[in-house]
Amino acid sequence: MSEVLTYQEAEHVYAAINEALDRNDPDVVSLYDDMIMYAARYSNIRVGWNVLTREQKMETDSRRTAAHDAFIVSLNIVARIQGEAGAKWKECLTDDRKRVGDFACYIALFRGLEAR
Repeated sequence: MSEVLTYQEAEHVYAAINEALDRNDPDVVSLYDDMIMYAARYSNIRVGWNVLTREQKMETDSRRTAAHDAFIVSLNIVARIQGEAGAKWKECLTDDRKRVGDFACYIALFRGLEAR
Protein backbone atom coordinates (compact mmCIF):
# COMPACT_ATOMS: atom_id res chain seq x y z
CA MET A 1 0.00 0.00 0.00
CA SER A 2 1.36 3.41 -0.89
CA GLU A 3 2.00 6.13 1.61
CA VAL A 4 0.17 9.42 1.16
CA LEU A 5 2.39 12.35 0.24
CA THR A 6 2.06 14.89 3.04
CA TYR A 7 1.65 18.61 2.56
CA GLN A 8 5.06 19.20 4.13
CA GLU A 9 6.77 16.71 1.80
CA ALA A 10 5.07 18.23 -1.24
CA GLU A 11 5.98 21.75 -0.16
CA HIS A 12 9.61 20.66 0.31
CA VAL A 13 9.80 19.00 -3.11
CA TYR A 14 8.09 21.92 -4.84
CA ALA A 15 10.52 24.37 -3.23
CA ALA A 16 13.50 22.18 -4.16
CA ILE A 17 12.40 22.01 -7.81
CA ASN A 18 11.96 25.77 -7.99
CA GLU A 19 15.26 26.44 -6.21
CA ALA A 20 17.18 24.26 -8.67
CA LEU A 21 15.34 25.61 -11.74
CA ASP A 22 17.59 27.45 -14.20
CA ARG A 23 15.24 30.26 -15.15
CA ASN A 24 17.83 31.64 -17.60
CA ASP A 25 17.51 28.62 -19.89
CA PRO A 26 14.33 28.91 -21.99
CA ASP A 27 14.36 25.18 -22.81
CA VAL A 28 14.45 24.26 -19.12
CA VAL A 29 11.71 26.77 -18.33
CA SER A 30 9.60 25.33 -21.14
CA LEU A 31 10.00 21.79 -19.78
CA TYR A 32 9.12 23.02 -16.29
CA ASP A 33 6.03 24.79 -17.65
CA ASP A 34 5.01 21.56 -19.41
CA MET A 35 5.30 19.73 -16.08
CA ILE A 36 3.03 22.31 -14.45
CA MET A 37 0.50 22.00 -17.27
CA TYR A 38 0.46 18.19 -17.02
CA ALA A 39 0.05 18.42 -13.24
CA ALA A 40 -2.95 20.71 -13.67
CA ARG A 41 -4.49 18.47 -16.32
CA TYR A 42 -4.14 15.34 -14.20
CA SER A 43 -5.30 16.99 -10.97
CA ASN A 44 -8.38 18.37 -12.74
CA ILE A 45 -9.42 14.85 -13.71
CA ARG A 46 -8.63 13.50 -10.24
CA VAL A 47 -10.65 16.22 -8.50
CA GLY A 48 -13.82 15.12 -10.24
CA TRP A 49 -13.18 11.40 -9.95
CA ASN A 50 -15.34 10.74 -6.88
CA VAL A 51 -18.43 12.36 -8.40
CA LEU A 52 -18.37 10.23 -11.54
CA THR A 53 -20.61 7.23 -11.94
CA ARG A 54 -19.03 3.85 -12.48
CA GLU A 55 -19.76 4.11 -16.20
CA GLN A 56 -18.24 7.58 -16.40
CA LYS A 57 -15.13 6.34 -14.60
CA MET A 58 -14.78 3.54 -17.13
CA GLU A 59 -15.07 6.05 -19.99
CA THR A 60 -12.59 8.47 -18.38
CA ASP A 61 -10.06 5.99 -17.01
CA SER A 62 -7.79 5.83 -20.06
CA ARG A 63 -7.67 9.64 -20.26
CA ARG A 64 -6.86 9.84 -16.54
CA THR A 65 -4.08 7.28 -16.92
CA ALA A 66 -2.66 9.08 -19.96
CA ALA A 67 -2.68 12.40 -18.07
CA HIS A 68 -0.98 10.76 -15.09
CA ASP A 69 1.65 9.16 -17.34
CA ALA A 70 2.34 12.47 -19.09
CA PHE A 71 2.88 14.17 -15.73
CA ILE A 72 5.23 11.41 -14.57
CA VAL A 73 7.30 11.64 -17.77
CA SER A 74 7.55 15.43 -17.52
CA LEU A 75 8.46 15.24 -13.82
CA ASN A 76 11.20 12.71 -14.60
CA ILE A 77 12.59 14.98 -17.33
CA VAL A 78 12.79 17.92 -14.93
CA ALA A 79 14.47 15.69 -12.32
CA ARG A 80 17.09 14.52 -14.84
CA ILE A 81 17.79 18.08 -15.98
CA GLN A 82 18.34 19.14 -12.38
CA GLY A 83 20.97 16.44 -11.85
CA GLU A 84 21.89 15.75 -8.23
CA ALA A 85 19.31 18.23 -6.90
CA GLY A 86 16.64 16.50 -8.99
CA ALA A 87 17.72 13.08 -7.76
CA LYS A 88 17.31 14.25 -4.16
CA TRP A 89 13.78 15.60 -4.49
CA LYS A 90 12.77 12.67 -6.73
CA GLU A 91 13.92 10.28 -4.01
CA CYS A 92 11.51 11.96 -1.60
CA LEU A 93 8.61 11.38 -4.01
CA THR A 94 9.67 7.81 -4.83
CA ASP A 95 8.33 6.08 -7.93
CA ASP A 96 5.00 5.32 -6.28
CA ARG A 97 2.33 6.38 -8.78
CA LYS A 98 -0.12 7.46 -6.09
CA ARG A 99 2.45 9.68 -4.34
CA VAL A 100 3.43 11.22 -7.67
CA GLY A 101 -0.25 11.78 -8.45
CA ASP A 102 -0.64 13.41 -5.04
CA PHE A 103 2.24 15.70 -5.94
CA ALA A 104 0.48 16.78 -9.15
CA CYS A 105 -2.50 17.81 -7.03
CA TYR A 106 -0.27 19.74 -4.64
CA ILE A 107 1.32 21.55 -7.59
CA ALA A 108 -2.15 22.60 -8.73
CA LEU A 109 -2.86 23.82 -5.20
CA PHE A 110 0.42 25.75 -4.91
CA ARG A 111 0.11 27.29 -8.37
CA GLY A 112 -3.52 28.18 -7.84
CA LEU A 113 -2.69 30.05 -4.65
CA GLU A 114 0.28 31.75 -6.29
CA ALA A 115 -2.00 33.03 -9.08
CA ARG A 116 -4.28 35.10 -6.88
